Amino acid sequence: MGDAVVIHLIQNVLIFGIIFWLLTWGAEYFYTIKQQLTKKQFYECGFKSISELNIQINFNFFMLAVFLILYDVEFTFLFPVLFNFSIFSTTELFLTFTFIFLILISLLYDWLNNVLSWSAE
Repeated sequence: MGDAVVIHLIQNVLIFGIIFWLLTWGAEYFYTIKQQLTKKQFYECGFKSISELNIQINFNFFMLAVFLILYDVEFTFLFPVLFNFSIFSTTELFLTFTFIFLILISLLYDWLNNVLSWSAE
């Protein structure tokens, strides 16, 4: 009985693999990449770009966006603490202060590595 189950499993895996390979091959054959100029253009705020296509985004803007998202999410996690602070147990307070401490440590690390400075050094 055990050998029949293993053979059946191997057959199913092979059939699935062949079907998956055929579907992948068919998708590649029928959906070839269309080279269109409009797909490669940089688009921002409804305006067409004036300069070359491969525009490099300034690293400072990128890091600003990363920090805004990162710290916004972290402080969103802390928002319920404001309303439930009086009913927290000792363990919950410890975990909350540990989380705040880790946020401050990450901010200090960024500051010491001059990630927060706007000028390129």
